[in-house]
Amino acid sequence: MTETQSQLMQRLAANTRVGYSFDQEFYASEAVFKADMDKIISQKWLLAGHISRIPNKGDYFLFRVGAEQIIVIRENADSVRAYFNVCRHRGSTICQAESGNAPRLVCPYHAWTFGLDGKLLSARLMPEDFDKAENSLFACHIRVFHGLIFINMSEDEPVDFDATFGEMGPILDYHGFDTARIAHAGSYPTTANWKLVVENFFECYHCVPSHPEFCSMHAAESIVAVGAGPSSGPADAIASFTPKLQAWETSAAAAGRPIGNIDDAPDSSHLRLMMQRMNKDGWSSETQDGSAPAPLMGKRSKADGGRMHLSFSPFSQIVADDHFAILFQFTPRSALETDVEMIWIVDGRAGEDEVDIPKMTWGYHATTTQDKVITENNQTGIMSTRYRPGRYSDQEGSVIKFQKWYLNQFGLARAE
Repeated sequence: MTETQSQLMQRLAANTRVGYSFDQEFYASEAVFKADMDKIISQKWLLAGHISRIPNKGDYFLFRVGAEQIIVIRENADSVRAYFNVCRHRGSTICQAESGNAPRLVCPYHAWTFGLDGKLLSARLMPEDFDKAENSLFACHIRVFHGLIFINMSEDEPVDFDATFGEMGPILDYHGFDTARIAHAGSYPTTANWKLVVENFFECYHCVPSHPEFCSMHAAESIVAVGAGPSSGPADAIASFTPKLQAWETSAAAAGRPIGNIDDAPDSSHLRLMMQRMNKDGWSSETQDGSAPAPLMGKRSKADGGRMHLSFSPFSQIVADDHFAILFQFTPRSALETDVEMIWIVDGRAGEDEVDIPKMTWGYHATTTQDKVITENNQTGIMSTRYRPGRYSDQEGSVIKFQKWYLNQFGLARAE
């Protein structure tokens, strides 16, 4: 008898222990990936890009997730739309280029033509009883929030965006994301399951042996205590670090920075996180020598030497310094493929000659290149017949929380 999706996930959850990595099937099975798409990935607000990528009417780009392609297109000065890249005639993709400009969306197969509002404008030689109004493009939920474009592929009404992310508005406003611009983009496609990509990002136990550039930019005590978020490290390290963090928060707040942390519980819809802390002593920005690679971002009048890690969901992250920010997109494509994209953002007023791109990208380009290698090695080892779930360290608390959250998306509890 064929195992149902529900039976599959219940069986796997029953074999999972808190404090240990998942069984092989979680990271390798196409059936599990299908369940992930149905119950998690298609239901979440995913960061698709920044509004500065589509400044003009008709500008578009494709956002790929799983087997889906979403057309993100500017309809006019006030409206950005998102559509599934599927013609309503016989299903051909409409846009083949990754980005471009289209005054109309014209299917190259039979020339069905759609307006930027998604409505079918013309379809040649159709029967008299054909109703164009019933053949609009399939819309995808979309929201632009402080210049950040989010899509949600749910067929039903998704979780309320404002209720979920509204409290993040003040810090995004302070960083000036709404009027920022893209300075650089990097792609690091990773041959590994998306959960391995996320778990790697959610812990800094591996930082010292794997990331010399990252570690050179941060104090050792902060890496241990909060390297991957407010609850990622051992309790004693967090307690020791907290007074120093609080002193910096007081100083940063006096300079105008909105202060606050978010550390969602595993029963939350999106597992949001926000951690603000200081950089290494003497480091103005996360660069090789600590000096600024670009002008100050947003509403700052002076640098406070801080950095922010903001997580909208396990798929969508931001790291922001005083002078630049990075959008991280972890986009699942198949059981063993994840698109890892980074978009470096600077203040919209910064001129091209004011931004040192090699300096700005040095640390995180190296770190993400290393992450690609170690995560792919992790996937290769998990495929072995000798792989068994291993116990987590005291510096991997955020991974345990992520795994609890993951199972909660299926309504499943984990054996303690």
